[in-house]
This record gives sequence, structure tokens and C-alpha cells, in this order.
Amino acid sequence: MAMNSREKILAAGVGVIATLFVGRSLFTSIQGGFEKKTQLVETLEKKKSDQDLQITAGEVANKKLVSLVPKSLPKVEETARADYQKWLISLGEEAQLTSPLTKWSGYLQEKDSPYQLLKFNLQGTGTIEHATQLLYGFYAKDYLHRISRFDMSPVPNSVEPDQLTISLECEVLALLIAKDKQDPPKGISNRIAKSLDEYKEPILARNLFAPTNQPPQLEPKKSVEAKVGLRLEHMVEATEVDPNQRISYELVGDIPKGMRLERDTGKLTWTSNELGEYKVSVQATDNGIPKRSSLQSLIVKVNPLPPTPPPPIQFDVASQAMVTALIGGINPEAWIHSKTESKTYKLQKGDQLKLGGVNGLVKEVGANYVELETEGRRWLVGLDESLADAYTRSKTD
Repeated sequence: MAMNSREKILAAGVGVIATLFVGRSLFTSIQGGFEKKTQLVETLEKKKSDQDLQITAGEVANKKLVSLVPKSLPKVEETARADYQKWLISLGEEAQLTSPLTKWSGYLQEKDSPYQLLKFNLQGTGTIEHATQLLYGFYAKDYLHRISRFDMSPVPNSVEPDQLTISLECEVLALLIAKDKQDPPKGISNRIAKSLDEYKEPILARNLFAPTNQPPQLEPKKSVEAKVGLRLEHMVEATEVDPNQRISYELVGDIPKGMRLERDTGKLTWTSNELGEYKVSVQATDNGIPKRSSLQSLIVKVNPLPPTPPPPIQFDVASQAMVTALIGGINPEAWIHSKTESKTYKLQKGDQLKLGGVNGLVKEVGANYVELETEGRRWLVGLDESLADAYTRSKTD
């Protein structure tokens, strides 16, 4: 049956609508598939980006691990323990701890971990200054280590001043990519920002375990005398008001050549071959916390030697020598008998007498005396008188 125009128009409209519906459905289906592919691409790209980041992070981590190998202990546990304990002992000795002892206190390795963790303990006795040196030395060493605990407590009834029991617990890493044996780290760690003295200054100025330390007491000025060419010995005397402290001595500034000062005793020795006045500075320092010092201005006056006195006349023989006879005549004689020599000297005017320590010239022979001259001084010896007695009497006349 033939369709009229209205039916044709209606059929055409239905066809158009059907076509539009089918087209829309087809478009929607194509668009959905495209969006899914787009999302899949984005997901894959993100996954690839994440994998790239992980690879990059792994490479960075690997490079960092490789760079840390020189700071690591050897990967062999026994070698790592021995090396680090040896270093801990040397650390305690350098910090001047008394009888430092070390102990290995644990070992840990987690699953899939790139390192082993070892634990150690160091103990010893010292002062707050020694503790500061210990901490500085620990952090200055560029190992992969850290302090997990640090304790200090006063030593009761200690003979030495300001003594503390010091205990340090630490952890250190041994990387699995490290060598079986390797040298310890070299250089100073970047954990240290100042010198040891710069750390000590604020720490030791606040000693929490003792009263404020007082410096040794010295005379501000001291003058001593020395003789040219002779050895000078002088004791520098400093007193310490704080108990159980030791004092050490040293010369500071310009020091005359050859002058020495014993560090522990304060004994100063010097021999000068030139006259003059010499000024030196002596410093006395205690071993308190912080250390305190005092200065003394010491003036050494080097004077000339006194004139050498004439050697004393020895009358060992002369004490046993006597004038036994005085004989007159044209050439008078004096007879002097030496008992120790069993000999008689017959002397005239102008003769020289050498008897024991006596060296005299006969100046005159009288009726009852003989006159002699010794070193420009005249003296008389009477009959039956010993030379020694006569010489002694002449010094007081």
C-alpha cells in the first residue's frame, strides 16, 4: 500500500531519529573506548614515570651507599668488631681517661637491610675536660656511628680532684658493600664545626661537679742573685688553695739561653757568663677545671765573682819547726830545726826559707830573734818559738 505524503514524512522522521540514535550510540561507544585507551596510556605513562623515579632513586641511593663505604666498618663482623674496639681504646687513651675499657654489646641485621649495626660501650675515669676531649674525638672521626647514651657521675672519695666515671654507648654501621678489610676513615668529620679549644672554653668554664677553681698563688715579683760563671739554682714557690691539685711550671716569653725550669718541681737552673740584669716570666698552672695560671716576674741579677782569697798558709811542717839557735858574728845565723824532717836550716840575712806552707825571706838575724818577710809583711820569730805560733801572733799584732 502506497504511503501518503504525511506517512512518508513521518517515516522519514522516524528514520532520521533512528539514524541519530544509532549514530549517537556508535559515537558514545567509540568515545568510551578512546577514553579507556587514553586512561590506559596515562596509567602506563605514570607507571613508567614512577619506575623511572624508583630507578633514579635507586641509582642515587646506590651512589650514596658507595660514597659512604670509606666511612663504614668492614663487612666481616669479626674484623669490624676488632677494628672498632681498637679505635675506641685509642680514643679513650687520647682523651686521657684512666684505664679505658671497651665492650661489644650487640649486633643487628634486619632483613633486606644494606648494613649491619654493631653496638659498643666505652668506660673510664677522668675529668669534665677529658669527657669533652672524648666527645670531640668521637664526633671528629668520620665513621657511620652515633652515641646512643652518655653518662657521667662523680667518683666518691677520689684522691684526684674532680674525677668522674664516664660511660659512652654507641652504634656503628658496617655496609654490606664494604670491603672485607679496609682502612679507617681519614680526615675530620663535618659534624665538627669548631676546634677542641673552642668547645672546651664554654664547657669547662661551668664545672658542675666542683667549686670554682682558684689559680695558684705566686709572688708577683721576685729578685734573685747569681754569680757570673756559676750555676744558679732557685726554687719557684707557688701555693695551691684547692685540695688535691698539682702545679706545673714553665717559662714564658723571652728566655735567656740555657735557662731551664723543671715542670714538676719549679727548680730553675742557669749559668750566665755575662754580667747584667735579666727579666723572665714564670707561669704556674694547676690541673683544676678549668685550669688556672699565675705569672711571676722574676729578675735575675748576675754579679761579678768576689776576689779570690789567697790560699791559706799551711803550718803542717812549720808547727813543728823552731828557732833553736841565734849565732852572732860578722854573718849572724839563725838555726831553725824541723822535727818532722829531722833537719836544721842555717839561715843568714837574705836567705829564702821554704818550710811546709811557709815561704819567707830572712830580713834580719838579731841576738834573740829572726825577722822574716812573707807576702810583703814582716814578722818575728823568737828563740825556741815555732814558726806557726810566730806567724799566728804576727797577724794579730
